[in-house]
Amino acid sequence: MATVTLGKDQVSVGTIYCIGKNYEAHAHEMRQWEHSPNVPIQYQSEPIVFSKPASSLIHSGGKIQVSTFNGQPIGTALHYETEFVILIGKHACQVPAESALNYVSGYGIGLDMTLRDVQTEAKKSGNPWLVCKGFKTSAVVSDFVPVEPNFDPAKFKIVLNKNRETAQFGFTHNMTFNTQYLVSYLSHVFGLMPGDLIFTGTPEGVGPTVSGDYLEALLYDAKQPDTIAYEPSRIFAQLCATVG
Repeated sequence: MATVTLGKDQVSVGTIYCIGKNYEAHAHEMRQWEHSPNVPIQYQSEPIVFSKPASSLIHSGGKIQVSTFNGQPIGTALHYETEFVILIGKHACQVPAESALNYVSGYGIGLDMTLRDVQTEAKKSGNPWLVCKGFKTSAVVSDFVPVEPNFDPAKFKIVLNKNRETAQFGFTHNMTFNTQYLVSYLSHVFGLMPGDLIFTGTPEGVGPTVSGDYLEALLYDAKQPDTIAYEPSRIFAQLCATVG
């Protein structure tokens, strides 16, 4: 059974929910990856939701490997997407956004690893994203930090270093749908259970990675949003992983 670490406790993982295109700048950059930069971004009235199986989960220090079938990798264009991740602590059904944070028990940083070539073909044919998003080792997570009083999910900076150089960063206050809205929305549509994870979307700066790359994701306090300097005293959560 897949588990995550919350403080000193191990928590069994249920459903892993993921939110697509939840930062406007990332939605624009995806037009470039899809070779359609002039196509206008459609207004999203509700979040784009997909999921990963619990079997996709690995922890900090693990190795990311593309699954194979019949001796061949299922995809070739592996991309990183760094995300703020929350852990649900109790059953949530039709909760209003105003009280949604009462159902969050922890938060951390995660990597939504994506087979971009497989995703592109799936989009063209109208097929689901489960293979490109849910393969084994595609969901990398840090340990989770127990929520504190007055928890503010909009105060964080997301950073990804690839091979010791900054490759991606963003701020959770730039989400299109904030954390409270996401918890409320998912609780109405699906119902949320203890141990469910929500990957809240990636900011701009996603990109390719290859075998041998070393990835380090960090979640900072964003009190100084004009800097991306490495300041250990301000790190809330971090993970590292190598690409196999």
